[in-house]
Amino acid sequence: MTKKNMFRILVVDDNAEIREIVKEYLTEDDCIIEGSDNGKNALEKYLKNPFDIIITDLMMPKMSGIDLIKQIKQINDITEFIIITGYASLDTAMEAIKLGAFDYIVKPFRIEELKVATKNAKEKIALKKTNQELIDKLKSFYYELERYRQTEKEPVEHRSEETNYGTERIVEEIKRLERLIKNRLMIE
Repeated sequence: MTKKNMFRILVVDDNAEIREIVKEYLTEDDCIIEGSDNGKNALEKYLKNPFDIIITDLMMPKMSGIDLIKQIKQINDITEFIIITGYASLDTAMEAIKLGAFDYIVKPFRIEELKVATKNAKEKIALKKTNQELIDKLKSFYYELERYRQTEKEPVEHRSEETNYGTERIVEEIKRLERLIKNRLMIE
């Protein structure tokens, strides 16, 4: 697997033992996993080289997991967050989900629970990336059509109604497909 296709995962917890256990059990051929001891250091690592998935504790020194989510979601909406916490409450769960957390797991947890959440997050990220590639291709096609329309030899008013209608239908279909893809994956 090429480095470009690898998933970058950051495990953020002030407990070194938990960081190491999670890193060890989640290590797979398609992952590069790093650790960080608090939200502030995690944000610094992220800014240097973004991660696809961040598995974070909520209660940590320097910056909480909630603040980490807020900061990163302002930069990039593709990154998925999995919360692992020993201080679970309905309020923190709701806040994390509202901010865009993918999953919320209470400590102590079964490693299988985290593996499933990580696998599902990887699938969602892959879909988001594929979606973005398709949107980019559609936009490229659309711009090519627009360029073609504007550089045609005969002026717009002299084109046949049939040609205009066909071109407009293609453009409308591209826009419709873009909206459909975005709505399907709930991406704005």
